[in-house]
Amino acid sequence: MSSPEAWLRQGARTAPNAIAIRFGETETSFAALDRHIDAMATILIDRGLVSGRCFGAVTGNAMLLGLLSLAVPRAGGAFLPVNPRLPQPQIDALFAKAGGAVALADRPLSGSVAGLDPACFTRSALESAPVPDGLLSPAPGEAIHLIIATSGSTGEPKGAMLRGSNLSAAGKGSRRSRPVDPGDVWLGCLPLFHIGGLSVLFRCLEAGATMLLHPRFDPEAVGRNLTEGQATHVSLVPAMLAQLIDMECRPSPRLRHVLIGGASLPAVLAERAIAAGWPIHPSYGMSEAGSQVATWLDARTWRPGLAGDPLPGVMVGTSSTGRIRIRGPQVMAGYVNPTLTPGTGLDPDGWFETSDLGGLDGDGHLTIIGRADDLLISGGENVAPAMVEDLAGRCPGVEAIAVTGRPDPAWGDLLVAVVVGPVSRDTFLTWCREQLPSHLRPRAMISVAALPVTAGGKLDRRALRQLVVKIQQTSP
Repeated sequence: MSSPEAWLRQGARTAPNAIAIRFGETETSFAALDRHIDAMATILIDRGLVSGRCFGAVTGNAMLLGLLSLAVPRAGGAFLPVNPRLPQPQIDALFAKAGGAVALADRPLSGSVAGLDPACFTRSALESAPVPDGLLSPAPGEAIHLIIATSGSTGEPKGAMLRGSNLSAAGKGSRRSRPVDPGDVWLGCLPLFHIGGLSVLFRCLEAGATMLLHPRFDPEAVGRNLTEGQATHVSLVPAMLAQLIDMECRPSPRLRHVLIGGASLPAVLAERAIAAGWPIHPSYGMSEAGSQVATWLDARTWRPGLAGDPLPGVMVGTSSTGRIRIRGPQVMAGYVNPTLTPGTGLDPDGWFETSDLGGLDGDGHLTIIGRADDLLISGGENVAPAMVEDLAGRCPGVEAIAVTGRPDPAWGDLLVAVVVGPVSRDTFLTWCREQLPSHLRPRAMISVAALPVTAGGKLDRRALRQLVVKIQQTSP
């Protein structure tokens, strides 16, 4: 089977009564979900979705986003979920890049986008909607099924176009890396306008497992589910894991797999998680590859920067500038353009060059040094902020840390640590002088209540640098 919505159709035939999605108090079987998707696809076609065109959604409604990710391809379209927190000009730009779009939205959109009322997709509306006599055919695997906007934390978002076959390869590769089977339950609390959130749904459909869908990350609700043994798998970003550990959440032995991604995992946090009994598996991934690219399965032998073994079928290389390159069946068709033509963003041989520095070590494990666009030049030395964060994060009293550069006539980029926690500035800087090599040593520290993050939970380095510059300008 070549796509998530085709997996759903298969599951409706082979295990119709198995639970596909649990959302609050509502459980939806594979058969019922398949009927809902047929009804939704019929509504989309009736409302003007043209085969081969884009359909957007600007909403934080997790259940609706999950349904649309299956219904739009079944109706012949490409689904573009958009973070509702994005400024309107960025939303307009994304839709323009996709050639214009019919869109569903929780708020009025610009005049160039035809809006669709979310009320036409309520559960009662879907249950009462007519379903065609003949089942709608799943979209071909080579068609564009999904367009995922990149995080935009360092600039204007782009849209990664993913074929059904890309999503199929990503789901099957993930399952071969870390099994998920019928009867398993994968808790999803990441936003479904990002690939990390949608990939949980897709993996469950491929495996015949259940997705335990949360509308958002609520630490108490997620912690309660994990403590009570309601999930076997969960996907988290490091900031979410830290909140759960701070709450002294102790997961049930039923929880076998905690996939950590979206940002680099601090060593101190990894050590705390292992000590508290969390079965963590650090990973590396991106929208352009359907989420997961590599995973490390033995947390006790993990080290900072170790992304793990590439998923089956993923080829990894390194460019002349030290950037990681990837190729394989799960790599995107290209970045979105008005005609949805493949190829943009890939070289002629199908390689995608990332912004991450690193490569394979002697044992074939993928190691990440940091992002090329994050790289700082301090005192003539190239400095990867992630490396400084890992080292300086070991200072007692540091609960969370991010490092950026402040323009300085002597240093170029003067390293500034933005810290959450009770540690004082003098104590922190003294500890760094005693423990860190000179070129990796923060020269200034700012205390904050929380680090700036994107909607997906990633550190927002652009906002971080703006914060540091603003504080410098307003300081006496």
